Amino acid sequence: MVLSKDYGQLQRQGRQLKSRIAESMVFLRRFVGAPRQVGSVIPSSPYLTRAVLDKIDWSQVRNVAELGAGTGVFTRSIVRRARPDARLLVFEIDPDLQRMIGASHPGLKLYGDAQELPAILEDLGIDKLDGIVSSLPFTVLPPAMTARILDAVQDTLVPGGKFVAYQYSKIMKRHFESRFSEIRTSFVPINIPPAFVYECRGDLRKK
Repeated sequence: MVLSKDYGQLQRQGRQLKSRIAESMVFLRRFVGAPRQVGSVIPSSPYLTRAVLDKIDWSQVRNVAELGAGTGVFTRSIVRRARPDARLLVFEIDPDLQRMIGASHPGLKLYGDAQELPAILEDLGIDKLDGIVSSLPFTVLPPAMTARILDAVQDTLVPGGKFVAYQYSKIMKRHFESRFSEIRTSFVPINIPPAFVYECRGDLRKK
C-alpha cells in the first residue's frame, strides 16, 4: 500500500516535471522569435510567483487582470488563490502562448493587447479593477507602448488598488514612482534572471 502511494506520487512529480520542461521549451522558442514580447528565456520560478502574488489580498479582490501571462505560470496560481466569484481577465499577445493557457483553463477569458484594457472593461461592464498583476517586459517594449499600457493601468485600477509588476532591473522604478503615491520594491534572487518586484498602490497620480 505504501509502495503504491509512493509510486503514485512519483508519477505525479514526473508529469509535473515533464510539463515544466515543455513550458520552458515553448518559452525559449517564443523568446528567440519575439524577445520584445516574451522578455525572458524561461518561465518565472515558484519563488517569484509567490513574491508577486503574496502582495495582493485575494479575499478582497473581485476583479483582477493579468498582463503578459506567458505560459500561464501566474495564471494557475491566481486561479487557485482568487475568490470563486472573482473575475479574471488574462492578457497574452502571443497566439501560441494564449492557446497553451486556454487548453489548461477552458473557461477563462483571454485577451491579446494590454493597451486595450480600458475598452475591454467597458465592453464587459466592469467599472474598475481591484488588482493588476504584470509580467510584461516594459524595458524592452517600445516606450510609447509602455506609456500606453501604464495609462491603461491608471485608467482602470481603483484608487488604493494594487498594481504588482516584476522586472529584471530598476529602470522602471522612476516610471512607477511618477504614477503611484506608494512604491515598495523587493528582490527575488532565486529566478532566472533574478527579479525586482514592484508593489504599487495608493491614490494614482496624474499622468
